[in-house]
Amino acid sequence: MGVTAGQPPSFVISAMLAGHLFRMQKTAKLMLLSASNAKGVASRAGDQATGFRPITDFIAEMASDTIQFASNINELSLTVSRTSVAVMRAQDAIRRFREASALTTSGHQKRFIDHLIAQSTNDCHLLQRENTDIMSKLVLQLDEIHQRVRGSSIVVSTSRTEASRAGNFQKYLNSIADSVEHAARELQTEITACRKLIDALQRSY
Repeated sequence: MGVTAGQPPSFVISAMLAGHLFRMQKTAKLMLLSASNAKGVASRAGDQATGFRPITDFIAEMASDTIQFASNINELSLTVSRTSVAVMRAQDAIRRFREASALTTSGHQKRFIDHLIAQSTNDCHLLQRENTDIMSKLVLQLDEIHQRVRGSSIVVSTSRTEASRAGNFQKYLNSIADSVEHAARELQTEITACRKLIDALQRSY
């Protein structure tokens, strides 16, 4: 596992990623609350907001999916953090074993140390492959969130169209559409930050 010059270690990057994912989940929970509020307003509006009800279901589903995918990414990134620390320890052990091998004059001890070096090197490669596989999963999970956030622009536009038909409830439904639009922008900002951190993790291997 290499570290690009000026780049934090992988376990530090993973911790930074966890921070962005926490904010992403928090934003998605606010979006879920907006969907719940929209359901209440649509219910009170009756026939005036009939077209708004399926939209609230979509918003709620999108928010729930985002929370779940962010949780999955966080679990994966924590695994990356743990295995990254294990890789660093294995690499340090290999370095120390090589130093010891260079100092020993005993053929028996040298063979034993070389065996430890080979074992540690194999363990290190296995951990690195595991992290590479995990990071592929990270990218896929983040893409799932991105696809849902992209769809929110259509939802917001449709929400405003339906709100315009809701009479006295229009301003409330427009306010909800605004909150969803704001949440989507925040999610997109976090997605961009997460992509950069995942790219940094991938460059570490």
